[in-house]
Amino acid sequence: MSEIFGRIILVRKRAWRSRFRNYKVNINGVQQGEIANGNTEEYEVPGGSNEIHCTIYWLSSNSYTVDIRPGEVVYLKVGSGIKYFWIAYAITMFFLVGRLFYREQLKLDGSPLMAILLVLVSCYYLYYLTIGRK
Repeated sequence: MSEIFGRIILVRKRAWRSRFRNYKVNINGVQQGEIANGNTEEYEVPGGSNEIHCTIYWLSSNSYTVDIRPGEVVYLKVGSGIKYFWIAYAITMFFLVGRLFYREQLKLDGSPLMAILLVLVSCYYLYYLTIGRK
């Protein structure tokens, strides 16, 4: 490694939902590579200010500016920003399965609770598909 360069080491956390998709790593506006689920990748960058962000399909991280001195090593973690996904997923599945198989016992048709929870879960998904996609 040359003394005018620094290194950025990206560590991607394991994630069940995006395990088959790689994140594209963009440094200073140029795609430098990809990082697979649970892997660590290393990138050599010039000293000074470097802008980095990762994308996966239409989703992307916010741009992050890293000031690196020559010879310095910076570690960054990469992962999904979606919080409470499994809770929303469980609620959705509960009502879908309940509606299909246990309609009479659970009395789900026309329930205000069902309507409120489904609206909340729908808003949650819509947020991460639109505004919260970065």
